[in-house]
Amino acid sequence: MSTAVTSRATGSGVAPQRLVLNKLRKIYASRGRESFEAVKSIDLEIAPGELIALLGPSGCGKTTTLRMIAGLETVTSGEILIGERSVGDLPPGKRNVGVGFESYALYPPLTVRENLAYGLRARKVADADARVDEIAKRLDMTELLDQRPAGLSSGQKQRVALARALIRKPPVLLLDEPLGHLDASARQRVRRELKLLQREFGYTTIVVTHDQLEALSLADRMAVMDAGVIQQFGTPDEVFDDPANRFVAEFVGEPAINMFAGEVVRADGGLAVRVGDGVLETAAVDARLGDTVMVGLRPQDTQVLGDDATGGLGGAVINFEDLLEFGQASVRVRGVEQPLLVQTPPEVDWRPGDTVRFGARPDRVHLFDSRSGERIR
Repeated sequence: MSTAVTSRATGSGVAPQRLVLNKLRKIYASRGRESFEAVKSIDLEIAPGELIALLGPSGCGKTTTLRMIAGLETVTSGEILIGERSVGDLPPGKRNVGVGFESYALYPPLTVRENLAYGLRARKVADADARVDEIAKRLDMTELLDQRPAGLSSGQKQRVALARALIRKPPVLLLDEPLGHLDASARQRVRRELKLLQREFGYTTIVVTHDQLEALSLADRMAVMDAGVIQQFGTPDEVFDDPANRFVAEFVGEPAINMFAGEVVRADGGLAVRVGDGVLETAAVDARLGDTVMVGLRPQDTQVLGDDATGGLGGAVINFEDLLEFGQASVRVRGVEQPLLVQTPPEVDWRPGDTVRFGARPDRVHLFDSRSGERIR
């Protein structure tokens, strides 16, 4: 899978670097305990200047992967390349990466300005104060510069930690949950500014997050991880519209995808799934007639059908929310245990108890193997 990201020189004159992970593994082992493989032979190639999100639930291996790239965790096996150089045996200070972790790691005796300028002055950067003022303005934290960490809220500390990683203008930038402690309004503002800064200076960037909105809005491409394995790697549109398996389909998307069982049957010119007394046509061609499969249908992909329609699924409305730009209805469908969520056009005004019918385009009706969870195409 290719990307159209173009290499750009950073404001410091250092070109962004390609980052490659080749069969990277991490196994934790201790005497008297069973070993645990946290990262299972992952491969990843990130273009110079590209912003990648590692998305997944807690414990999936995404932070461990980031720490191995930074040099803060030893690598069990595999290779890490920054540019054309293998860095697996180099100490953190020799890898030339900027790092911002969820734990702030600020120097308590120093003011925010001194925390931000510390690394620059250690490297004898001539315009350290000007850089501090610039990044503070960009992240809306100028009023914090003369304060010490003890007087800051958790959200303010996180902004300082993010600024300290960005201020170096590194060729490779690693961020672990960089917006996790910010409130909703600050998160949106800082997320936009982070994206602008990344585009302006061209950092090759990995952002670790469990927040799918953060990943979908920030990333050029995203790697969805589970149990130490990359389940899918692609653009946000590819991951959302064309999930590789049931885990990806259910983890990515808000509101969550509807997932329910259906039987594969023949339809005019192709295949369909029977759900109760309803039928949904599907573009999948590899499903076998008579098999029970799991059907994935995103609420955003549902289409309201008229009273005279014969296809689709029918049911009774349990609840309806008018969200102005669209509506959301919970519908009890015959043959399905859990209510299905249906998104409706703004002109639709359903009421609890209404009998309704809805469907979807065949290419938006995703099928998954009921045992393995793999996508049936």
